[in-house]
Amino acid sequence: MLEKTSATPIGYPSHRIKAAFLISSLCMTLYTSGLLPSGAQSKAKVPDSKTIQPANQPADVILMAKARRAESDDRYDVACDYLSQAIAVNPKNADAHYLLALFKGRQNNYDVSIDHAKKCLALRPNYAPAHSVLGRALAGKRNLNDAAVELSEAVRLDPTNATSYSNLAAVKGMQGEYQKSGDIYRQALKIAPTNLTAHLGLASALGKLNDKAGQIEACRNAVKVAPKSSIAHGRLGYALTQNGDTMGGVSEVVKSNFLRVQESWNDFLGMFLTAWASVFLAFAAIFAVLFAGSRFKPQEGEVVLKSFFLTFYKDKPGRFVVTDTRIVFVPESFSAWFGATRVSIQRPQIESINYLSTVGGGTVSILTRDKSVHQFRMPLLVLDPVRSLLVSQGLTAPDPLDMPAATSEVVKAEPASDEIKVETNVDVINAEIDIKDVKKDSENS
Repeated sequence: MLEKTSATPIGYPSHRIKAAFLISSLCMTLYTSGLLPSGAQSKAKVPDSKTIQPANQPADVILMAKARRAESDDRYDVACDYLSQAIAVNPKNADAHYLLALFKGRQNNYDVSIDHAKKCLALRPNYAPAHSVLGRALAGKRNLNDAAVELSEAVRLDPTNATSYSNLAAVKGMQGEYQKSGDIYRQALKIAPTNLTAHLGLASALGKLNDKAGQIEACRNAVKVAPKSSIAHGRLGYALTQNGDTMGGVSEVVKSNFLRVQESWNDFLGMFLTAWASVFLAFAAIFAVLFAGSRFKPQEGEVVLKSFFLTFYKDKPGRFVVTDTRIVFVPESFSAWFGATRVSIQRPQIESINYLSTVGGGTVSILTRDKSVHQFRMPLLVLDPVRSLLVSQGLTAPDPLDMPAATSEVVKAEPASDEIKVETNVDVINAEIDIKDVKKDSENS
């Protein structure tokens, strides 16, 4: 029992507290006097975790541990690099050969997988996992006979591995031995009743054997094992549809599609947003390059009222500038290199301005006093503010509907000769009617 006194904290004797106080006072004195450097103890006692290496661990074992960590993060390329380094350090490391064969097989690099699986078996002939990986890689290369031999050996060496049974059953199905494939799948399910691959494989084998009821039952078992598997629901929907249950099949297919959307939504959304962002950035870069060179420097005393991008003159892009003395079109640099010229129209030279609006854009036509017509094409989002500015400057009529809008050139509105004749005839007819009425009035009187 610890001593308890009224003058000390609970559970601590007085002489120990005094000793601790003296030691702490001494340490503080040394620290303030500079005899004990700041942080020296912490640096000496707590080394960096990154510099800590397992004691007496070979380099290839350390590299294999790094490879396993990389594989757990789905970084197979990094894991394979570590394993290649481990094999370079120790070519007789059977585990490194096996892991490299396994990871390369998952990446569908079957040639490398077969090579390292054989090297592993040369060092460890009765290693069942290496036989299983080799059989899987040979099946990927469509070497089904050798694949069946290796997978059968894996099952013989390790009869408790459901994955080896499932792979062997899949190879038998690829060889057309559906009855044997179904039997092997059932053996896999005895070992691992929740193996989704075995349930779906059994359903496929029974479907090939035209056992519709057994196929539907196997698919239902797959859905029970993995209720959130889109593949299981899709297979069940297909089996039900083939058996005549259209409504049940459609229901399962809808569930399958919904689960697929959930599974791939984040990837799809990220890809979709990235694609659109790339498109917008590409267009922004193109327009930035196109219009970067259309710089305008006003004359001395000239005031720039406003300038508009996205303007085209003779199919050359540039800037539409309105100042207090003139209207200027400045082509961008690339167009200028290919012969586009700057257009400058003094305000007193402008006789009239006409607009033509369409669904895709619009045109501003400027008629000068020397009967020259200058047409500038632009999108509607530019045309509207351009028209408002020109109206505010008194360069055009406030109501553009009063102007001719269907002509490519500005023409003064003059009445046609036919219209004059018609109007004259109407006046003559009216005059004759009035004269006859006067004669009737005189006769009546």
